Amino acid sequence: MANYEPLIVKDDRILLLNQKKLPHIVEYFEAKTVEDVCFAIKDMVVRGAPLIGIAAAFGVYLSTLNTRSIDSLKEQLEYALLCLSKTRPTAVNLFFALDEMKKVFSFDLSLSDNISEMRDKAFEIWDNQKKSDLMIGVNGAEFLKDRGRILTHCNTGSLATGGIGTALGIIKTMNKKGYLESVFVDETRPYLQGSRLTAFELQNEGIDYRIVTDNSCGILMKKGLIDAVIVGADRIARNGDTANKVGTYCLAVMAKRHNIPFIVAAPESTIDKNISSGKDIVVEERDETEVLKFGNSFTAPHGSKALNYSFDLTDNSLIAAIVTQKQVYERFEF
Repeated sequence: MANYEPLIVKDDRILLLNQKKLPHIVEYFEAKTVEDVCFAIKDMVVRGAPLIGIAAAFGVYLSTLNTRSIDSLKEQLEYALLCLSKTRPTAVNLFFALDEMKKVFSFDLSLSDNISEMRDKAFEIWDNQKKSDLMIGVNGAEFLKDRGRILTHCNTGSLATGGIGTALGIIKTMNKKGYLESVFVDETRPYLQGSRLTAFELQNEGIDYRIVTDNSCGILMKKGLIDAVIVGADRIARNGDTANKVGTYCLAVMAKRHNIPFIVAAPESTIDKNISSGKDIVVEERDETEVLKFGNSFTAPHGSKALNYSFDLTDNSLIAAIVTQKQVYERFEF
């Protein structure tokens, strides 16, 4: 990656690239405490399901640093897990990472060994995500090698995972293999993760792209400009129903209408085997001011109200394939 890293760990300093200030300002938010990490996740300084999980893992580690006994470490661990679990309800990777960190603690280990193991586990979660991204990229690129004109939604790249990305990782891999012809990037309201973040990544990769409004999918598909749609996921149910950034469902319906493959890319950790279908997924509703504003400027009349669902649910019947680091699934019974 050129000029930026989504997460930097120096000794016990956790630096999170402030994604709210991209693409024009590359600035890092230093998380010194678990409360700082909770704020960063909730306020979308850091975002993207896998990267949220990774940041949370390092947040748990931070919470243990000033403990002076096994008992106080256990108390801090429980506090950190509770604080972090309340930040974003939809992304399952957050809870996967917290469960992994919780498993590390042991009364059989010394205080220093517990803390060291916590740090190692956080890095392991991050390293595993990087490896998963590479395999998702390879699997997806080979599956779509004859479909070079891609539409993508939100941001699913390095800024979302800490690796090369999931859906965007496939696009990057397709480009390296010579399979990619063109990329259309949904701007992705209200936080503009497409026009701010995905475009930022593609530009850094030297990949040509076009930013389009979220409601352009119909005309693009009708004109025959799209060969496939690739998106990420924040949670996948056992039957293949998915939760992803709001607007994904609209794309899936439109893709089905035009007989265009709709592909979901995510690590295996995004599959929540505790839920049977999308009906069990909690959809986060965020502050209405995110909709009433464009950037820092209010665009709606004074007194307007808004409804701001951050995610929507896509039925498995609309999904052609789910790409993970293990394989390309075309039948969904997880």
